[in-house]
Amino acid sequence: MLRCLAAFVLPVVLVGCSCLPAAPAELECTLVVLATGPRTVPLTAEERTKVFGGHFANMERLAREGQLLVAGPYGKEKSDPARRGLFVLATKDAARAKELAETDPGFLAGVFRLEYHSLTTTAPLRAQLAKDLAAADAIKASGRTPAPGEGGRGYVLLTASDGAAASAALAKHPAVLIAARIGGNHAMFWLDAKDAAAARAAIADCSAALGTFTLDEWFGSGLLAELRGGV
Repeated sequence: MLRCLAAFVLPVVLVGCSCLPAAPAELECTLVVLATGPRTVPLTAEERTKVFGGHFANMERLAREGQLLVAGPYGKEKSDPARRGLFVLATKDAARAKELAETDPGFLAGVFRLEYHSLTTTAPLRAQLAKDLAAADAIKASGRTPAPGEGGRGYVLLTASDGAAASAALAKHPAVLIAARIGGNHAMFWLDAKDAAAARAAIADCSAALGTFTLDEWFGSGLLAELRGGV
């Protein structure tokens, strides 16, 4: 997978009236964190091919259905070593999110366990998904199969316990690509940084105002770098 812009308005004077631009619509979603699951017996080579092949095929199916807006694995440096990846599902309904996420073959095989959090953002994630699917279709139309990870790049996820303080500190910050409220008072920001060291350097000017936060390296679509969305 991503600059958080503070809302602003420009008065427009027309004949006898003022018209203000509409605020971006909020998108209510579910964040699903994929963590190491309860399985204790290692997968055989055949099982691994089947499970992870099914995992990627299921993600593509959900994306094509408009259900899976963002997905990607965590990188090397992360706040919890058990974290494996994340989904952003296009539903705020907890039961529906569980129904969708639990079709994952990795979950069914016990390779993953799933953690659910509400997520709200004004970032245009549906439009971004359409761009990602169009890019994938263009590669397929050229007659070749995309290589694993093709078109992807590294980002860093910043998760803050005090979402209000972090949102104020990071408003208009050029490193922020997506900002979202998660789980009530927390906030998550997709940073335009290739790794955690680059992220720390990018936010050094405001890190003291963020309160308690964690950084997680993450890999996602390179097209997310074109986003500038806020809470």
